[in-house]
Amino acid sequence: MLPTRGGALVWGNTIDGDQLFFVPHNDGSWTVSAFRRGWGDWHDTNLGLSDWFYQALASEIGTDWLPEWDAGIHPLEPS
Repeated sequence: MLPTRGGALVWGNTIDGDQLFFVPHNDGSWTVSAFRRGWGDWHDTNLGLSDWFYQALASEIGTDWLPEWDAGIHPLEPS
């Protein structure tokens, strides 16, 4: 289940087919990286999941390769 040494753990995909990964580090931390399918390259960050996810949703980090969504609070509606 966990990656081999030097590997990464895939945890998600975007609607455009980009793959999101957790990358383990020697100090025990994990950061978010992505393989950007449309760009054909890797995008590495120094952010853990909670910081990366919050900043991506709040439009606080440059994510021009992610699908766009309206920043801010979205109301919940019962189904």
